Amino acid sequence: MTRLIKCLLGIVLVPAALLSAAGRAAACPPAPATVIDSIAFGHLPSGLGTASDFSYHFSRVDFVARVWESRTDNGWQVDLDIDVMRGARLSSGRALHDWFIRYEQRDPTPNYHRVRVHGQPGWLCRDQLFWLLRPGLAVSVQLDGTRWPRKEVVRTARSSYEQNYESGPVTDATVRSNSHTARSDTILPSSLTR
Repeated sequence: MTRLIKCLLGIVLVPAALLSAAGRAAACPPAPATVIDSIAFGHLPSGLGTASDFSYHFSRVDFVARVWESRTDNGWQVDLDIDVMRGARLSSGRALHDWFIRYEQRDPTPNYHRVRVHGQPGWLCRDQLFWLLRPGLAVSVQLDGTRWPRKEVVRTARSSYEQNYESGPVTDATVRSNSHTARSDTILPSSLTR
Protein backbone atom coordinates (compact mmCIF):
# COMPACT_ATOMS: atom_id res chain seq x y z
CA MET A 1 0.00 0.00 0.00
CA THR A 2 2.83 2.39 0.83
CA ARG A 3 4.40 1.71 -2.53
CA LEU A 4 1.12 2.57 -4.29
CA ILE A 5 0.80 5.86 -2.37
CA LYS A 6 4.38 6.83 -3.24
CA CYS A 7 3.76 6.02 -6.88
CA LEU A 8 0.56 8.11 -6.96
CA LEU A 9 2.26 11.01 -5.19
CA GLY A 10 5.09 10.86 -7.75
CA ILE A 11 2.58 10.98 -10.61
CA VAL A 12 0.90 14.06 -9.11
CA LEU A 13 3.84 15.96 -7.57
CA VAL A 14 6.49 15.64 -10.31
CA PRO A 15 4.33 17.19 -13.07
CA ALA A 16 3.16 19.90 -10.65
CA ALA A 17 6.75 20.79 -9.81
CA LEU A 18 7.68 20.90 -13.49
CA LEU A 19 4.69 23.12 -14.33
CA SER A 20 5.54 25.43 -11.44
CA ALA A 21 9.15 25.80 -12.61
CA ALA A 22 8.02 26.40 -16.20
CA GLY A 23 5.57 29.07 -14.99
CA ARG A 24 8.33 30.88 -13.11
CA ALA A 25 10.62 30.77 -16.14
CA ALA A 26 7.85 32.10 -18.42
CA ALA A 27 7.22 35.01 -16.02
CA CYS A 28 10.81 36.23 -16.41
CA PRO A 29 11.46 38.17 -19.62
CA PRO A 30 14.16 36.74 -21.86
CA ALA A 31 17.61 38.29 -21.84
CA PRO A 32 17.36 41.54 -23.81
CA ALA A 33 19.22 42.10 -27.06
CA THR A 34 20.09 45.59 -25.79
CA VAL A 35 19.31 47.96 -22.90
CA ILE A 36 19.22 51.73 -23.35
CA ASP A 37 18.61 53.91 -20.29
CA SER A 38 16.72 51.10 -18.48
CA ILE A 39 14.57 50.28 -21.54
CA ALA A 40 15.24 46.73 -22.71
CA PHE A 41 14.65 45.52 -26.23
CA GLY A 42 14.22 41.78 -26.72
CA HIS A 43 14.55 41.99 -30.51
CA LEU A 44 16.85 43.84 -32.88
CA PRO A 45 16.87 43.36 -36.65
CA SER A 46 19.67 41.21 -38.01
CA GLY A 47 22.46 42.78 -40.04
CA LEU A 48 22.99 45.93 -37.95
CA GLY A 49 26.37 47.64 -38.07
CA THR A 50 28.44 49.16 -35.26
CA ALA A 51 26.64 50.69 -32.25
CA SER A 52 27.47 54.08 -30.73
CA ASP A 53 25.88 55.66 -27.65
CA PHE A 54 24.94 59.28 -27.09
CA SER A 55 23.29 61.37 -24.40
CA TYR A 56 22.12 64.95 -24.88
CA HIS A 57 19.49 67.48 -23.86
CA PHE A 58 17.15 69.36 -26.17
CA SER A 59 14.23 71.65 -25.32
CA ARG A 60 13.79 70.38 -21.72
CA VAL A 61 14.01 66.71 -22.74
CA ASP A 62 16.93 64.41 -21.91
CA PHE A 63 17.89 61.87 -24.57
CA VAL A 64 19.87 58.67 -24.34
CA ALA A 65 20.36 57.13 -27.77
CA ARG A 66 22.01 54.17 -29.39
CA VAL A 67 22.73 54.36 -33.11
CA TRP A 68 23.83 51.43 -35.27
CA GLU A 69 25.72 52.37 -38.45
CA SER A 70 27.14 50.45 -41.40
CA ARG A 71 30.13 51.46 -43.48
CA THR A 72 29.37 52.36 -47.11
CA ASP A 73 31.50 53.49 -50.03
CA ASN A 74 30.61 57.09 -49.11
CA GLY A 75 31.16 56.85 -45.36
CA TRP A 76 28.60 55.64 -42.82
CA GLN A 77 24.86 55.01 -42.98
CA VAL A 78 22.45 54.82 -40.03
CA ASP A 79 20.81 51.39 -39.74
CA LEU A 80 18.86 51.84 -36.51
CA ASP A 81 18.40 54.76 -34.10
CA ILE A 82 16.72 54.14 -30.73
CA ASP A 83 16.08 57.19 -28.55
CA VAL A 84 14.86 57.11 -24.94
CA MET A 85 13.45 60.52 -23.98
CA ARG A 86 12.74 61.79 -20.46
CA GLY A 87 11.13 65.07 -19.50
CA ALA A 88 8.08 66.55 -17.80
CA ARG A 89 6.89 68.06 -21.11
CA LEU A 90 6.21 64.50 -22.35
CA SER A 91 3.12 64.39 -20.13
CA SER A 92 0.62 62.78 -22.54
CA GLY A 93 0.40 61.14 -25.93
CA ARG A 94 -0.71 64.40 -27.55
CA ALA A 95 2.08 66.38 -25.86
CA LEU A 96 4.66 63.84 -27.07
CA HIS A 97 3.27 63.83 -30.62
CA ASP A 98 3.18 67.61 -30.99
CA TRP A 99 6.64 68.13 -29.48
CA PHE A 100 8.34 65.20 -31.26
CA ILE A 101 7.05 66.11 -34.75
CA ARG A 102 8.49 69.62 -34.30
CA TYR A 103 11.75 68.23 -32.89
CA GLU A 104 12.28 65.76 -35.76
CA GLN A 105 11.91 68.36 -38.54
CA ARG A 106 11.76 65.66 -41.22
CA ASP A 107 11.21 67.00 -44.72
CA PRO A 108 8.79 65.99 -45.90
CA THR A 109 7.01 65.15 -42.66
CA PRO A 110 6.14 61.43 -42.79
CA ASN A 111 2.54 60.34 -42.67
CA TYR A 112 2.26 58.99 -39.11
CA HIS A 113 -0.58 56.66 -38.14
CA ARG A 114 -1.85 56.38 -34.59
CA VAL A 115 -1.00 53.01 -32.99
CA ARG A 116 -0.75 51.53 -29.52
CA VAL A 117 2.42 50.00 -28.08
CA HIS A 118 1.84 48.00 -24.91
CA GLY A 119 -1.49 49.86 -24.57
CA GLN A 120 0.15 53.30 -24.78
CA PRO A 121 -0.27 55.93 -27.52
CA GLY A 122 2.22 55.90 -30.37
CA TRP A 123 2.70 56.93 -33.98
CA LEU A 124 4.02 54.83 -36.84
CA CYS A 125 5.28 55.68 -40.31
CA ARG A 126 7.25 53.56 -42.78
CA ASP A 127 10.56 53.71 -40.91
CA GLN A 128 9.78 54.98 -37.40
CA LEU A 129 7.60 54.29 -34.37
CA PHE A 130 7.55 56.57 -31.35
CA TRP A 131 5.37 56.18 -28.27
CA LEU A 132 4.76 57.29 -24.71
CA LEU A 133 5.83 54.58 -22.30
CA ARG A 134 4.37 56.51 -19.39
CA PRO A 135 4.08 60.24 -18.57
CA GLY A 136 7.56 61.71 -18.77
CA LEU A 137 9.12 58.77 -20.64
CA ALA A 138 8.98 58.13 -24.40
CA VAL A 139 10.85 56.00 -26.92
CA SER A 140 11.55 56.31 -30.65
CA VAL A 141 12.71 53.47 -32.91
CA GLN A 142 13.81 54.51 -36.41
CA LEU A 143 15.11 51.95 -38.90
CA ASP A 144 16.54 52.41 -42.41
CA GLY A 145 13.38 51.82 -44.44
CA THR A 146 15.35 51.05 -47.58
CA ARG A 147 16.95 47.99 -45.97
CA TRP A 148 14.34 46.70 -43.50
CA PRO A 149 10.54 46.50 -43.72
CA ARG A 150 8.13 48.35 -41.42
CA LYS A 151 7.37 45.11 -39.56
CA GLU A 152 10.94 45.20 -38.15
CA VAL A 153 10.29 48.67 -36.71
CA VAL A 154 7.11 47.38 -35.07
CA ARG A 155 8.72 44.14 -33.85
CA THR A 156 11.64 46.03 -32.29
CA ALA A 157 9.32 48.51 -30.55
CA ARG A 158 6.96 45.85 -29.26
CA SER A 159 9.86 43.85 -27.83
CA SER A 160 10.63 46.71 -25.43
CA TYR A 161 10.01 46.82 -21.70
CA GLU A 162 11.13 49.04 -18.84
CA GLN A 163 13.56 47.53 -16.37
CA ASN A 164 13.39 48.38 -12.65
CA TYR A 165 10.50 50.86 -12.81
CA GLU A 166 10.17 52.14 -9.23
CA SER A 167 8.86 55.69 -9.34
CA GLY A 168 5.91 57.66 -10.64
CA PRO A 169 5.77 60.08 -13.56
CA VAL A 170 8.98 61.85 -14.49
CA THR A 171 9.26 65.54 -13.59
CA ASP A 172 11.99 68.02 -14.45
CA ALA A 173 13.28 67.61 -10.87
CA THR A 174 13.55 63.79 -11.12
CA VAL A 175 15.28 64.06 -14.49
CA ARG A 176 17.89 66.39 -12.95
CA SER A 177 18.29 64.27 -9.82
CA ASN A 178 18.62 60.97 -11.70
CA SER A 179 20.90 62.40 -14.41
CA HIS A 180 20.94 59.07 -16.24
CA THR A 181 22.66 56.83 -13.75
CA ALA A 182 22.57 53.85 -16.09
CA ARG A 183 24.82 50.90 -15.41
CA SER A 184 28.12 50.97 -17.27
CA ASP A 185 27.21 47.78 -19.12
CA THR A 186 24.07 49.45 -20.45
CA ILE A 187 25.42 52.52 -22.25
CA LEU A 188 28.59 54.53 -22.56
CA PRO A 189 27.37 58.14 -22.83
CA SER A 190 29.06 60.66 -25.09
CA SER A 191 27.81 63.87 -26.66
CA LEU A 192 25.83 64.37 -29.84
CA THR A 193 24.89 67.50 -31.71
CA ARG A 194 22.08 67.46 -34.18
